Formats: sequence, C-alpha cells, structure tokens
Amino acid sequence: MNQLIAGGAAFVLVLVLWGLGRRPSKTILSSTDAGMVAAINRAQLGLVDSGLDNGAPSPEPMADAADVQQVWQRPSSEAQAIALRKRLRDSFNQGHPDERLEAIQIAFEWGHRSCVPLLRRGLRDADARIVQLSAAAIERHRAGHSPAAAQPVRPPRNVARMR
Repeated sequence: MNQLIAGGAAFVLVLVLWGLGRRPSKTILSSTDAGMVAAINRAQLGLVDSGLDNGAPSPEPMADAADVQQVWQRPSSEAQAIALRKRLRDSFNQGHPDERLEAIQIAFEWGHRSCVPLLRRGLRDADARIVQLSAAAIERHRAGHSPAAAQPVRPPRNVARMR
C-alpha cells in the first residue's frame, strides 16, 4: 500500500510540474477575421491592377506634367540645384500623395543623379503611380545593368559529376 501511495504522489507531482513548466500557448485574437482581411487585400489589388497599363511602367511623366512644367524649370546654377533638391525633399516628406507624385515627376524630368535617393524612397511608396514613375526614372541611372547585358549562365563547377 505504501508503494501505491508513493507512486500516486509521484505521478501527481509530475503532472503539476509539467503543467506549471509549460509555456502558455499563443492565442489568436478573437477580433481577427480572415475574411475581412482577404476582402481588403482583394480591393487593394483591384485598385493596383486598374492603375497599371499591362504591367509596364510608363517612361513618360503622368498627365498633369503641364502643371509641373509651369512650376519647375531646370536649374542653371549650383545654388538653384541645391534649392530644388531641398524643395523636392520637403514636398516628398509632406505626406500627401499628389505632392509626392509631383516631386517624383520633377525628379524624373530633371534626370540628375542627386535625385536617386528620393527616387529610391519613391519605390517604397504606397501609391502605385509614384512607384511606377520612380522605377522609370531610376532606369535611366542604371549603367550596364539592363537584362540584355546580363552574362550567360555558367554551369556549376562540378558539372562532370552530374553526368
């Protein structure tokens, strides 16, 4: 009888220690509704797909470039270039998508390599128009990295072992 009580006590002790030593399982929030998230994603994809022209970014500026031409003129001195870079950076940081798009359009028109950091920020923007125009503007600055200039694929070094 003594052995039965000792065995039962040891079993209960193991169960208690096992229950206390376990980490609590991560609970999924009850407010998370996957159907709602999927609906939002579908709506956003529909907006992005409707804004693309066959998946290719347009290399020319957007439709309201005439407004940009009235406001922007190519800088003729270094002081004007510095002022333009500052204005572009400030208008991109304003937060309104139209102002960011205008800054990217001016940087596209200018084509100076000092605008590349601004264009890289435009690639990470939430607005698809800004991303497309930034990609088209950065493509000008790529030197020798076009797909046509890609090197042929070499076979692996241990190709003799593969045959």
